[in-house]
Amino acid sequence: MYGTESAVAQSAEEEGVLRRCSVRQLTRWSRESVTGIRIGRLRPNTLMLGFKRDWKTANTVDVQAYVGVLHDAFDFEYGTMILRLNQGLDISHILAAEEEMERMLLEQQVMEIEENGFQEGGKGFFKRYRKSKKALAPKAVELPQSSDVLKINQRLMEASSQFKRKQGKGTIDVWWLFDDGGLTLLLPYILTTRKKWRDCKLRIFIAGQPDRVQQDEEEIQSLLKKFRIKCTDIIIITELHIKPTSENWKLFEDMIAPFRLYEGSKDTSQAETLRKENPWKITDAELDRFEEKTSLQVRLNELLQESSRAAKLIIVSMPIARKGSVSDHLYMSWLEALTKNLPPTLLVRGNHKSVLTFYS
Repeated sequence: MYGTESAVAQSAEEEGVLRRCSVRQLTRWSRESVTGIRIGRLRPNTLMLGFKRDWKTANTVDVQAYVGVLHDAFDFEYGTMILRLNQGLDISHILAAEEEMERMLLEQQVMEIEENGFQEGGKGFFKRYRKSKKALAPKAVELPQSSDVLKINQRLMEASSQFKRKQGKGTIDVWWLFDDGGLTLLLPYILTTRKKWRDCKLRIFIAGQPDRVQQDEEEIQSLLKKFRIKCTDIIIITELHIKPTSENWKLFEDMIAPFRLYEGSKDTSQAETLRKENPWKITDAELDRFEEKTSLQVRLNELLQESSRAAKLIIVSMPIARKGSVSDHLYMSWLEALTKNLPPTLLVRGNHKSVLTFYS
């Protein structure tokens, strides 16, 4: 698993260590992993990333590197997942501040022991130091911060550990919009077999036509029965391709405005110059070409807000963008529009290889 907003988890001896790294390092490590790590004939086949929450303020190279990791995963036929929490997952600044405060506290304690020891004589110092050595273990340190910062950090710490706690009664909502091999269905099923998620029920949402609701529901029920997957509800979404509200569409347009080229309002020579100077920006032609897919992400978020706002976890099919056809910032805007203001959301895209077994 790689990346929780520019941090990667690595094992060190017997305990896990969270190490902060640049997106460039993440790109290099991910490529080395997807091409090189294996045990005999076995090799990893799934990549998991944290959502890059700072994509709107990050420099262009970092955004390109982040999206490049996703393209690498697709190219090497990896299942790919992106986890988004509203509070984010990056607590490295909190851990770093605590470590610094603990270091300063230890240094202060040592200095006090040395001062007291030298006042009592050399022999007294070593005797006192040996007795006090065990007392120098790091203690919990309260950082001097404003109340607002403390509240934000507290929410971050709670969010980063929320999946370690037993989940109460609720639902895992699965929005299975594309057949990608079944990974989107397999993951929530595995979760419900674990102790922490045992009290959560599955709800399956699929896209359908108004005149086929009953038929689609029966087909999915039959399919889930063959896969031995139990769910409490199957909901057929028939309003998926309705245009989003004008208010939400305006919010999306405002979000991407800083990343647009707006070459349509310029003459030919000016437009060509803009393209050369800012090849990463979203062009008017690109927006027109992908208007339907862009509208779909905004509309999906509206439906998720209506139906899954109270879910413990949302698992939804991840939109993909063909390399070279969709600009990195437009793709990030799709992910942003789809997942904003929701409970913990996991975007999933399988590698189109079946991971489910029929029960015959």
